[in-house]
Amino acid sequence: MLHRIELHKIAETTDVVVIDRWNVRVGDVVEANQSLASLETDKVTVDFTSPMAGTVTELLIAEGDEARTGEQMLVIEA
Repeated sequence: MLHRIELHKIAETTDVVVIDRWNVRVGDVVEANQSLASLETDKVTVDFTSPMAGTVTELLIAEGDEARTGEQMLVIEA
């Protein structure tokens, strides 16, 4: 089953982050709580972690692009 993973709220003061670096590629097998990407807010860099185990099938936002809370980030097949 395919799961579209959304960006959860990272910080109280912002709903926008920049994808600093994807830590996974399409085809990678990931575990729950594994770091998927490094995200930059206006104040800090934080890890975006996987809510489930599975295989990454699609990255929906490119490195360097902005993402908003609730936006779909990637697809994982569980």
